[in-house]
Amino acid sequence: MSESEAVRSQEPPLIAVVGAAGLCGRYVLEAALRTPLRVRAVVHGPVGRERVAALGVDDVVEADLERLDTVRQALKDADFVFMIPPAFHPEEDVLAIRALEAAEHAGARRFVYLSVLHPHTPGLRHHLRKANAEAAVRASPLNWTVLQPSMFAQIVLSTWGRAPAGPVEVPFDVDNEFSFIDLRDLGEAGMRVLSEQGHGSATYELAGPALTLAEAVRLAGRARGVDLEARTVDWAVAPLPPGVANSASRALDMRAMWQDYDRHGLRGNSNVLRMLLDREPASFEEAATAFAARD
Repeated sequence: MSESEAVRSQEPPLIAVVGAAGLCGRYVLEAALRTPLRVRAVVHGPVGRERVAALGVDDVVEADLERLDTVRQALKDADFVFMIPPAFHPEEDVLAIRALEAAEHAGARRFVYLSVLHPHTPGLRHHLRKANAEAAVRASPLNWTVLQPSMFAQIVLSTWGRAPAGPVEVPFDVDNEFSFIDLRDLGEAGMRVLSEQGHGSATYELAGPALTLAEAVRLAGRARGVDLEARTVDWAVAPLPPGVANSASRALDMRAMWQDYDRHGLRGNSNVLRMLLDREPASFEEAATAFAARD
């Protein structure tokens, strides 16, 4: 054993969170910081560095996921890797597989990949890319776990829950049901499967309680003390958010997602999340209340 390996074996394990500066990543970091693990945040650039530094992370590394050398450097000496791929990226599967290869090169002991609920949905190209990445993860010699979360409660809260009082336009049927997961629960469950024994070679659907989008928006408004009413608008002509509108690929992906939500919603089962948390998953109302206080 080399001197560096001996020192590494005496320290608490190091977890590298890839994609740490995004909405989900910041909640995962907060959960990681509550563990005995050493924590490294892997971000894309200076803005991300500032975001995670504000959470109290000292070990922050910038990496371009399109360059294997920078990803390998970012994951050097990592024992555990938690991979959060960039949403709607046209090569999301390629980037995830690159992080997986870098984790293998680093000699990581555990790799957790954040996928999505129902990744094999035919009409959702961005889901299918996650399914491609899952296949690579399952073929890896690493001890791996795949997490398939339902819609993030905080996505609804940040996208429609911040609207001024009154009607809120939503580009799919607001009476369809969705299973929402509080990102605080996702972070907690993620740290458990990463650090506990017995979660290797597992694929876990993580779904919180289900309710309609209309009810979720009402609860989001109530947490802020305003009246919000979700109204369905045509997904085909609804305005796209910044960062999506200027990308043909992302625009197609998002409209396809809205179309599928308009037809089916997105529902899952809460049993696995309840098992991992050893308690009931947070309700959307609890997530909304916490988000309003945090915001």
